[in-house]
Amino acid sequence: MPQIHKYLSKDSISRSEKKLFDILLSLNNDWHIWMNANLRFALRNGASMEREVDCILYHRELGMLLVECKDGQISTEESLESEKGFIWKQNQREMERSPVDQVLNLVHPLHQHFCEMFPRQIQKDNSHQQFSYDSVRVQWALFFGDMENLKKIGSNAVQSKRVILKSDLKFPNLLLRKITKILETKEASFGNKPFPNTVLSEENLQKLVAFLGCFDEPTWPEIWDMQANARIYPTEIQEMLMESITRNPRMRIEGVAGSGKSLMAQWEVARLFKEGKRIAFLCYNDLLAEQMQNNFQKREFPASQVTAASFYKLAAKYVRLAKVPGAPRKEPQNDEGKKEYFAKMPHYFKQALDILRKQNKASRFFDALIIDEGQDFDNSWLDTILLLLKEPQKGFVRFFYDSHQTIYKGRPVLGNTKIESMPVIFLKRGFRSTKKILLWVREITGISVSCYETTPTGHDVDVRLYSDPQEQIALLYAEIARLKKKAVEPKDILVVSLRSRSNSALAELHNDEFQWSDVHDSLNSLAINIVSAYRYKGLDKRVVILTDLEPSANNPGEPHSNANLILVGATRAKEHLIVFKQRSKIV
Repeated sequence: MPQIHKYLSKDSISRSEKKLFDILLSLNNDWHIWMNANLRFALRNGASMEREVDCILYHRELGMLLVECKDGQISTEESLESEKGFIWKQNQREMERSPVDQVLNLVHPLHQHFCEMFPRQIQKDNSHQQFSYDSVRVQWALFFGDMENLKKIGSNAVQSKRVILKSDLKFPNLLLRKITKILETKEASFGNKPFPNTVLSEENLQKLVAFLGCFDEPTWPEIWDMQANARIYPTEIQEMLMESITRNPRMRIEGVAGSGKSLMAQWEVARLFKEGKRIAFLCYNDLLAEQMQNNFQKREFPASQVTAASFYKLAAKYVRLAKVPGAPRKEPQNDEGKKEYFAKMPHYFKQALDILRKQNKASRFFDALIIDEGQDFDNSWLDTILLLLKEPQKGFVRFFYDSHQTIYKGRPVLGNTKIESMPVIFLKRGFRSTKKILLWVREITGISVSCYETTPTGHDVDVRLYSDPQEQIALLYAEIARLKKKAVEPKDILVVSLRSRSNSALAELHNDEFQWSDVHDSLNSLAINIVSAYRYKGLDKRVVILTDLEPSANNPGEPHSNANLILVGATRAKEHLIVFKQRSKIV
């Protein structure tokens, strides 16, 4: 993310300034940005200059770009009364000042001012000293945020290469190339070469920042809110993709982590609801099922028409409804009993469906099945799940999955012949997690998740080392304190353990500030929740603290031996990831 020294004024009504600022947030940390900057400095003749610049961009290696933003339809018109032979118009009204003059007239004075700001003393010999200076290249551009072309602007008014148009904002890289080209413009007044530019020292960079104005840094949540638009474009693509497959009753959708599978599943539920269909949304994770059920209730989808449930909870419900002989009515409390209960439940579930179908209980069956996080389902379960359909051979099915997120060892998945026979579409790019998070995931796991150009770069992943449980707990308290200073609220923080509670170093951490969400527990809205990565699939938080990362069993340089689980845990983070990694033991 760029270093933003002055944000767009809350009083700004300029659409163009807002559009430009939104996409500039996709630039990397080498860029500095000032919006609505007020410049005031002395000229060599003793006079002073004071101007507001809509946008100032600075890059140490490329220089500074002044941008004048204009809304509406900009045009020029010939005028014999004008000194230049033409006038500028905005929405057919004559403009008081030429937009070119508003920025061009600042270029030369700023060049001179920066020379005086950054003098360098060079020792020539024992008796003489020579003075030089650091240069800051200054260039200018216009941004017409509502225009696709320059057909209504005369070629004598402005060079097209100086104008940024609406079409230049389609992709961040497209805008970056345009900005770079403008900054490297060859100037006839300088021997047909670009204006000189010195890579400023850190001291001189701070002087430049102080001159242009260094304002209070925004909180992290404020930054994230500004970046929210970066995730709108990918969701629009996903929605169009889902529209394109509506005619096919059965589809597999394979998507990378954060590609919007659960969001697309919700769209399908909403679309089918409008068609009057009875729908079952199924997943393995009870927390995901709970959130989906809450979402459907907020949209006022009646439970009689839309059901969201985890596999085992729905199975247990149907087993009770059908009164399956020999099946327990409640989940046992002891470990051995639970193990037998879960092992036999899929079999009881199939028996229950057979009984209800023979009893003509049509209201217990569905027109459509939406299966999310399908890689969690045992292949044999899926044959039973399809029996939930009123027409098991022809009913509507959407099966969402990611082969890289298979984490249940010993469970045969993604091999059911009925599911495999369905056509498949691929979602190859994620948009939930920042680029820095996805880069860290690739380095640790070897799993590459592509993203969109507009995906925020984000903060570096913070990796903290610990040796024992007590040190990891101390790290957790320290990180929470640091996040609070960044104005990050507990509701935006989640602690994700790569182990179950019984095996986690944080197992005993359960108090007013931290709450474990164990099997069947809902999340606590008043505390920072600690969950196992197994329980939080399909969900996300702005900040995730990934704990209990143990050394890999693989050789150095190879992907981590627990790669898939790390991928699942890390990609729950939308904006920032903190990792607690155990120090390798020296043998």
